[in-house]
Amino acid sequence: MIRLLRLVSWAVHWATRTPRRVIGVLAVPILVAVALAAGPMRDRPDTTGSGPVAAPTSAAPTPTGPRSTELPDTTTPVPPQPTVPSFRLSQAQQAAAVAYVVAANSHDARPGRDKAFTDSYGRAKPYVTADLYRQITSADPRRGDYQWRQWLAGEATVEVTVLAAGVPDGAPAPTATTAYTRVQFRQTVRPTAGAQAPTSTVDVLNLLVTRGSDGRWLVSRLLADV
Repeated sequence: MIRLLRLVSWAVHWATRTPRRVIGVLAVPILVAVALAAGPMRDRPDTTGSGPVAAPTSAAPTPTGPRSTELPDTTTPVPPQPTVPSFRLSQAQQAAAVAYVVAANSHDARPGRDKAFTDSYGRAKPYVTADLYRQITSADPRRGDYQWRQWLAGEATVEVTVLAAGVPDGAPAPTATTAYTRVQFRQTVRPTAGAQAPTSTVDVLNLLVTRGSDGRWLVSRLLADV
């Protein structure tokens, strides 16, 4: 303790011997206080707008390879689709096909009218060639027996309404002597006896009409529906 007092007494005596030493001793605490305050200020945010500017971040590397020229799927052009030619029948060609369909599929089972299902073929004779008429009349005579019995029981009439007539899909274009035709029609059965209600069905016939030497168009073939 005595030594510490002697050391302090010596330090005070040394510091006060000249004015310059007194100023130096007094300046030390001030410098220490400034140094301690300056350290934390470096970590404080700059609110004056004059602080150091952050170094710019490096930009993402630019690809050096060739850019893709492929378009998204939604913009891929649609390849052109093949068009289906649309052919038209002449008035005479269409009339021949329609006349046959109406005559061959109309029936009258009322008393004193048709005697058989095949009577309609006789009415269709003016609209077909001689060869086709022989074919349809030499077919099984029992054709349509079941329907005919039903129509007889109801004393029904069978009416035909043509819905459309034209060239079948995929058929060649009509020429000056031949034309492929497709006729869509509704067949309506109307009983006149009993309480049965009318019934309707829709059917299609594909035909070949041919122009004869006399200039008339006749149905020459019945074609399968494909």
